[in-house]
Amino acid sequence: MERINTRAIRLGSVEYLVIDLTQPLDLDVEVFPGDPKPQMEIFSDIDKTGYQHHIYRVGDHNCHPHGDAPSHQNFGMKHLGFETFDLSFCFNSAFVIDLSDSSEAVECDGIRFLTRVEMEHLKTFEGLLAKVGAVVIRTGYDTWLEKNKPHAPDTIPYMAEDASKFLAQFRNIKVVGIDSITIDPPGKHASHMALRDKMIVESLVHLHEIPEVARSRFDLQTAPIRIVGATGGPVAAYAFIQL
Repeated sequence: MERINTRAIRLGSVEYLVIDLTQPLDLDVEVFPGDPKPQMEIFSDIDKTGYQHHIYRVGDHNCHPHGDAPSHQNFGMKHLGFETFDLSFCFNSAFVIDLSDSSEAVECDGIRFLTRVEMEHLKTFEGLLAKVGAVVIRTGYDTWLEKNKPHAPDTIPYMAEDASKFLAQFRNIKVVGIDSITIDPPGKHASHMALRDKMIVESLVHLHEIPEVARSRFDLQTAPIRIVGATGGPVAAYAFIQL
């Protein structure tokens, strides 16, 4: 069955173009090097018991997209799991910063993306950042995720420390989204620490399907599955563009 990522819908008297920024979880999903892959256990087989029941063992960060809890990389916040994120993190005005065509972007296996997001890439959008509840950064890696290509630590996009500290100044921003599987390079924690009071949503997909004319303002849903004590968890993410 072909999956539809974009659809026009009506909510009350308002018509929206809705873009699904979420990818179905697959047992063969490529994960951060060294992380465990999802597993399925058959608890009940319909041919034997009359009903089907599968149990999935999924890592906190295997889903596309997923959110990071404060406990994920903040040593002083180990008690704050993924249940921390309430409704104020679920629905926000947003815009996309598309950096996939930056002069610093690289081409890898036919896909072009930016590997390091600097403050200079974000500074131009200071006015917009002061007016929204969420910002989404597209490096171009969403296409890599959609094709389920293996990840190499030296080419996974991330945010430079100065970029994350710049975003942290905007108290109105509740959600920082990106199409990379992480906002920090391997072994580093600076961006997670700088953005510790925001919901970091990583591995967003289909960002390239947001029309260019709508990228400066749309409504974003980032609804977390609030697993108590988890260091992260799946997020249902949708862009709502008023028609």
